[in-house]
Amino acid sequence: MIIQHKIIKTFLTFSICALGLFHNTDVKAETVLEEINRTGLLKVGVRNDAIPFGYRIDGALQGICVDVIRIIREDLRNKLDRDIISIQLVVSSLDNRFNIVQDKVVHFECGPNTIRKLEDYQVTFSEPFFLSGIKFIVATDKEQNLINSDGKNFTIGLLRNTTTEVFMKSKYPQANFELFQGLRGSERGLQALKQGRIDAFADDGILLIGQSIAQRLPLGENHNFILAPDPPFTCEKYGLILPQNDPEWENFINSSINLDQKMGIINNWFQNIFTFPSTQNTIEKCQVISE
Repeated sequence: MIIQHKIIKTFLTFSICALGLFHNTDVKAETVLEEINRTGLLKVGVRNDAIPFGYRIDGALQGICVDVIRIIREDLRNKLDRDIISIQLVVSSLDNRFNIVQDKVVHFECGPNTIRKLEDYQVTFSEPFFLSGIKFIVATDKEQNLINSDGKNFTIGLLRNTTTEVFMKSKYPQANFELFQGLRGSERGLQALKQGRIDAFADDGILLIGQSIAQRLPLGENHNFILAPDPPFTCEKYGLILPQNDPEWENFINSSINLDQKMGIINNWFQNIFTFPSTQNTIEKCQVISE
């Protein structure tokens, strides 16, 4: 009887623990808005090597994404009725941008992220907040020969793990490619171009303009290098990277970066810094295509 009593007691103890375990698995996960309301902290991933989206001058982060974050924080303050929403910035990159959102290190990531289907990550994208397209910077005397070729006898620089890499390898199947990566990948790519180690460097057009400004590399038909083609090879829609399965947060972000606000941000940047005619041509062309 003693042994039987012990067996029954052990079975009941296990059953109670198991019920508690199963009960805990049914607890609803905390949403992003609930977490921010509880902590008062908005965690954001931002590139600091992607002019004009995110870059540093004398240590201070600047760029379009800084303005986007400010808009979202202000809307959060109003929605959650909190006087203070603090911001924690995490440096993002081409290599970690999806992981830091998937792993909940940040609530969203802002940068030049092409909206597309991703099977390897549990993330999604916001509505577009920017339009651009793939171009390259090439020596002026090589521009037409490269554009009208299959890439044979040309070496093109690309950033690893980008949609530009996939597109250019398809567009120029006979070309040689030199891949760059890391936070200074674009900088090293343009340096290789100036040194003659590659014939062209391809990326998003607005990023190429930003990097050329940073490296004081004049572009145009009257200079050694030119930004081409115009219009661009493709039209890219950029969105914020968001966690999957949080529709409340996704809807809030999409409402926060509505058309009027985002166009105000973009126009402000282009009026003051990015006054290249080709940039405006790209935006106008891509807007027509996306409508």
